[in-house]
Amino acid sequence: MADLRLVVAGIVHDHLLGILPNFRKLPVKIVGGADPNRPLREKLRKEYGVTALYPDYHDLFRSVKADAVMVCGTNADGAGIVEAAAARGLDCMVEKPMAATADQAKRMLKAAKRHGTRLMINWPTAWNPALVKAMELVKRGDIGQCFHARIHMAHQGPKEAGCTPYFWGWLYDAKANGGGAIIDYCCYGAAIMSALWGRPNEVMGVAKTLVKKRFPVDDNAMITAIYDRRIILSQASWTQNPDYHDTLFLGDRGTLQTEHGQLVRTHTDPKEFSHWGAERQNRKVIHIPPMPKGLRNGPEHFVHCLKTGKAFTKLCSAEVGCLAQEILTAGVESNKSRRRVRL
Repeated sequence: MADLRLVVAGIVHDHLLGILPNFRKLPVKIVGGADPNRPLREKLRKEYGVTALYPDYHDLFRSVKADAVMVCGTNADGAGIVEAAAARGLDCMVEKPMAATADQAKRMLKAAKRHGTRLMINWPTAWNPALVKAMELVKRGDIGQCFHARIHMAHQGPKEAGCTPYFWGWLYDAKANGGGAIIDYCCYGAAIMSALWGRPNEVMGVAKTLVKKRFPVDDNAMITAIYDRRIILSQASWTQNPDYHDTLFLGDRGTLQTEHGQLVRTHTDPKEFSHWGAERQNRKVIHIPPMPKGLRNGPEHFVHCLKTGKAFTKLCSAEVGCLAQEILTAGVESNKSRRRVRL
């Protein structure tokens, strides 16, 4: 089978630096790229031998014959790129989150459906074995009714983490990003809750600049999603030291928690009671097998599904990405109005 011809639309999302090497391991040829920034285009030329480079993605799509697009522009750029790509029959993989606003995400989903193209949202959490296993166990009822979950994503901030100015420059722009930490890091929780439980009834959001002085966007945020039988918290920080990227699922028959790549289950036996972390926790580190081929990273999964016609994993589906964006936008609106937002 011929190599997949891939073009890159947008280079300002630093996650691209970790994505392209994985494409190189696949039957994929990177045949073109577009970004307004000349130094980034030159980086693509120098490191990947791409010669068909343009400042504007419209020129890229008109000039280069391709099969698919890796979308790594600003969050706000994604809708226009996907609409233009879908109109030319190109499948798209969009780096998380799907967009800057819910309206933009809906435009992307509508364009893909109208033109019959594939649209995948690449969530790095989708390739995390501990989290994938936790979601599987929650879904099948291993801890009973999951009445609460906390998805806590945090580090000291994009600039402090070593992101390039091309990346943090737009992350700190509320229009290009959609917000600050509330979009960049609450998005993971929004996607996980959407994949597991669908649309919540109501959303509450709080976003504040707590630590970084004269900072243009929020550096800490929380979004609470309210369902009929559960309350889910997505927590984000750009000021936490050290970083933290883990999840907690509380059920009436036990608790699941990811801990730095491990998955731990705790519970008390019938008629027992644990208080202040007493001995009766029955702590068990769950064995987690490696992710199978086709599910080890975004590029591998994207190409596998395009070649086989299989559906993208639910977490990376455009429908889940769009719902996650609705939750994020509701969180932003709730923060502004100081009221719950009903979906």
